Amino acid sequence: MAQQCEMIVGYLVPHRCDSPALGRCIQCGRGYCETHLSLKPEGMICLACEQGLAQPVALPITAQNYDSTDFLIFESASRWDQDESDMFSDLS
Repeated sequence: MAQQCEMIVGYLVPHRCDSPALGRCIQCGRGYCETHLSLKPEGMICLACEQGLAQPVALPITAQNYDSTDFLIFESASRWDQDESDMFSDLS
């Protein structure tokens, strides 16, 4: 299972949810946090599948415009954000 929730969140700067993944969606198989999973009689379903979206985006209107290239960019930016080595760099 993914270590981090796989839902894409954020209005101005879309990024992966920072919460840890607690379970997998029974429809798409991606890992999500408690906020983005709903418990149904048949199992846990993510917000995106519940809304009928093909991509793991918490913003339904925006989700229609994202493609696999966008998700690769979000993922690479997410990895870059985890690197704290330059957190207090002098940018002047």
